[in-house]
Amino acid sequence: MKTFGITGTIGSGKSTLSILLRRRHLSVFNADVYSRTAFQKTAAPYAAVVDRFGTSILDANGEIDRRALAGVVFADEEKRVALDEIVHPYVKEGLLRFLNHHSADALVFAEVPLLFEAGWEDLFDKVIVVTCERETAIRRLMEDRDFTREEAEARLSHQIDPSVQIAKADVVFHNDGSIKDLDRALGSWLMKQRKERHGTERR
Repeated sequence: MKTFGITGTIGSGKSTLSILLRRRHLSVFNADVYSRTAFQKTAAPYAAVVDRFGTSILDANGEIDRRALAGVVFADEEKRVALDEIVHPYVKEGLLRFLNHHSADALVFAEVPLLFEAGWEDLFDKVIVVTCERETAIRRLMEDRDFTREEAEARLSHQIDPSVQIAKADVVFHNDGSIKDLDRALGSWLMKQRKERHGTERR
């Protein structure tokens, strides 16, 4: 098994890359999707989140309202860090279970938006960064997520600098073109991975 962590700033297209991998029947863990289960009543982090941020983040059914929680932590770095300290161990545990479950697969991927911020580089054999120009990301956020330009710029301003991600990456996909462009680049890269693997196996 060879493991790859996928990361990139918001709007870069890392989730699109993950979709293209799944279409090729490759295994991909999604840290964002998994992290949402942390806020369910039955999940281990639930009590710690409510204890730290109060009952104002709960809806009428006692479930954590993720939008209300985001409103509390987004503008407060100390609270955002506190939330990460609660949720990240839970997500890491889920990721490690996923990797173990797919240990027989030749290639396994995990989409982790905060991979570098969490210091999870060592969990993977290689790190893939999907990146694009800032204006491309802003346009995508406005078109695909109905952000205003101000909202898109604010969200990007809170993210790690793409140049830092690129410097730390083992593989970089520059994604300023179409989905077809990204798909072709991915297909070429996967072909190289398979050739390298077969070459190693023959030695």
